[in-house]
Amino acid sequence: MKKIFLFLCFFSLFSCVGYEPLFSTKKLSYYIESIENVNNDSITKKISKNLDNNKIKKNNKKGYMLEISSIKNNVVTSRNSKGQVSTYEMTLGVNVKVFDNNTNLLIDKLRFNKKFSYNNQVNKFNLNQYKKNIMKGMINKISEDITIKLQLL
Repeated sequence: MKKIFLFLCFFSLFSCVGYEPLFSTKKLSYYIESIENVNNDSITKKISKNLDNNKIKKNNKKGYMLEISSIKNNVVTSRNSKGQVSTYEMTLGVNVKVFDNNTNLLIDKLRFNKKFSYNNQVNKFNLNQYKKNIMKGMINKISEDITIKLQLL
């Protein structure tokens, strides 16, 4: 029994030796030369900040210039019998135009949409904090999706 336990401990300690982050800049086949925020709002700024890690310039990598715009909607989806709001749906849409760094030609138009439904809360401070956390998660997910799509171009 002790031998099995020691084997499992030994195996679990050394199984993480070759760990690398999924979106490591070493493995990317591109770099981002510049990012233009069309709306100049907080959402596009946060996405740009998330993508800043990909600005490491290498000689053998493709260079891209990005134009990012975003739209955020918060819609009432249902009301209770008294007419008070019971659920909302937050929608975040991001459009990315990808240009070649050398020729300035449009390569692709990428579109990302995320939706999240949530219940209304009596405490409005907690509701606002919850909405901020939802938005942060949606922005991080869209940033990861952009990284993956650019890798596939």
